[in-house]
Amino acid sequence: MLKLIVFLLSLFVIGFLIVHDNWMITVSGFGYEATVSTVFLVCLILLVFYLLHLMKKPLVWLGIMQQKMSTARYIKRENYLINVLNYVLNHDENLARLLLKQQKGVFSKKDVQSLIVKAILAPNQEAFEALTKQESFDLAGWRGLYLSALKKGDERMQEKALTAAFENNKTVEWVVDGLYRLSLQKSDWENALNYLEQLKKNGFINKETYISRKADLLMKQNQPVEAFRLNPANVAFAVQAAAAQKTPQKAADILMKAWQLTPAKEIYEAYMALYTSESSAKKMKALKKLIADNPTSRQALSAVADTTVRLELWRDAKETIQVYLSTYPLTKNIACLMAKVVREGWHHEEEAREWENKEAEAEDLAGWLCVDCQQRTSEWNIVCPHCNAYHHLIYG
Repeated sequence: MLKLIVFLLSLFVIGFLIVHDNWMITVSGFGYEATVSTVFLVCLILLVFYLLHLMKKPLVWLGIMQQKMSTARYIKRENYLINVLNYVLNHDENLARLLLKQQKGVFSKKDVQSLIVKAILAPNQEAFEALTKQESFDLAGWRGLYLSALKKGDERMQEKALTAAFENNKTVEWVVDGLYRLSLQKSDWENALNYLEQLKKNGFINKETYISRKADLLMKQNQPVEAFRLNPANVAFAVQAAAAQKTPQKAADILMKAWQLTPAKEIYEAYMALYTSESSAKKMKALKKLIADNPTSRQALSAVADTTVRLELWRDAKETIQVYLSTYPLTKNIACLMAKVVREGWHHEEEAREWENKEAEAEDLAGWLCVDCQQRTSEWNIVCPHCNAYHHLIYG
């Protein structure tokens, strides 16, 4: 509409000037002088205006062509990246090699996408190091270098990659968890505790896991009392915490509390060791106090059998073992005790050997079990001696 108005206004002005053609304009300069008709001058200006207007169309056409080319390039890149994702999902090495050959012409050399594709299809140190220099993708580069070093078992490179990533962002789970695990491998318990706090602070582990792991680390730092306060169900923590007490009564209180949570042979032995110099009657009285909450449990009966054998109360020992066997399956410890009872109490050597044979075939229910490899070990440690998993030993 505006163009039409301008066009009509131009025609009116030209018509008006034609009628009054006596309007002339004299232009002088540089020693020259020219007289020009007003109509001619106006027509010239309009002509230039319309020429400029017409020239816009080729520029618009050029813009449309550039847009179409950009769209085609974008679609090509998108299809290429979709193929890359399909390779990642299908683990097709032949497709990966083909895609790497096709990469030329898809991205320019400066495109970050090109580095990402190379890092995915042909992961190598050069590709990952290039990514670390890109501000928005540096974490991806450090992660690639870390995983590569982890696969090779290169602790120095693992630490370098994790530390660099941690300096840039302290709230990324794989970074903090990696530094935590690396500290465990190096037995750097203090730093491990610091990174554990970061894991808890960022919500990467729940409260229960945090408390359990912190107790383990405190134990490795020779702080059994603090470890026991956090995890009183851990047999090793209870025994060590009791040993650290100044009075037998405080040690007994700790062991009784631990027995109620985890009735274990190690707790029983540590508890009875407090009464070594006492009479047989006092030892039995102390034992009854320990097992008072559940005197017929497997662990309680086993403890009574063990104590009566040590005190050479053969009849009481045999009766206790018979009560045990009427309810619970035979274990190595019970078979061993029964062999001693019949040999030393009744002097039945042949029957004693039969119980010793049963002992060899019986299962040992006590000990530390790794939830990862399902192997047993006699002592607690923060790391499984069989599969090197951390925090995975449970008593039972």
